[in-house]
Amino acid sequence: MDGDAWNGMSSEYDDNVEGNFDPVISGYLSEEIKITSNLCKKIIRPDVRSTIIDMGSGTGRVLFALRSILGTSISYFGLDVSQSMIQLSKNKQSDMKDRDISFLNYDATNPAIDELFDDDSIKITMCMYNTVGVIDVTKRQQFFDNMIRLAGKNGLVLISAFNGDNFSFIAPKMYVPMKKMIKQIDDDSFDEGKLAFKNKLGYYSQWFTKNQLLDLLRSNVTPIPIDVSLNKHVHTFGHIFSNRSVL
Repeated sequence: MDGDAWNGMSSEYDDNVEGNFDPVISGYLSEEIKITSNLCKKIIRPDVRSTIIDMGSGTGRVLFALRSILGTSISYFGLDVSQSMIQLSKNKQSDMKDRDISFLNYDATNPAIDELFDDDSIKITMCMYNTVGVIDVTKRQQFFDNMIRLAGKNGLVLISAFNGDNFSFIAPKMYVPMKKMIKQIDDDSFDEGKLAFKNKLGYYSQWFTKNQLLDLLRSNVTPIPIDVSLNKHVHTFGHIFSNRSVL
């Protein structure tokens, strides 16, 4: 899905992801931020400038949350290919009277992305929720390469992705609460063979095995599970992947 497609879904995304109170969605997001912020704390040092770059920042959820946890001594950048997503982020920022985050309408698969960040700060590049699953397959490796290159040897790459214990069980729990955004769930929308959600309106979201994401990251670090409690049972709905160990 390209930027134009997401331009028409930005307000629905805001309501169905950031503003979704379904216990699976809200539980996933809460755990995702907790794990991500803890990993960031392992890298950030008080004596060295740090930059967090959210590649595919949507309407700003991750950066607003991290800023509230990690503070204002860090530079925060949100990149998104959708102009309307960026505008919603800026609107929220204005309401908060918060100027510490820079939101840029930019295609993070652009191999010239280095031009945006030519300073010597420690960089943490990240892509949260399941944004990697909607990146064009022909641009996916470039996206990962950009993240790895920007982070360099002293920084960190973090990826959050849907890849739970059991696709046929987990996937409906994630996508059905977002139906107002994806508009339609067809009889064949949950493709277990291809590990993908799709519908006839053109919405497509890829899941990945752990090994696929580790290969894309060129990493051998065991991912951290994103566990969500559902009906008094804990299920793994996804993982946080990193390109190097910081524990």
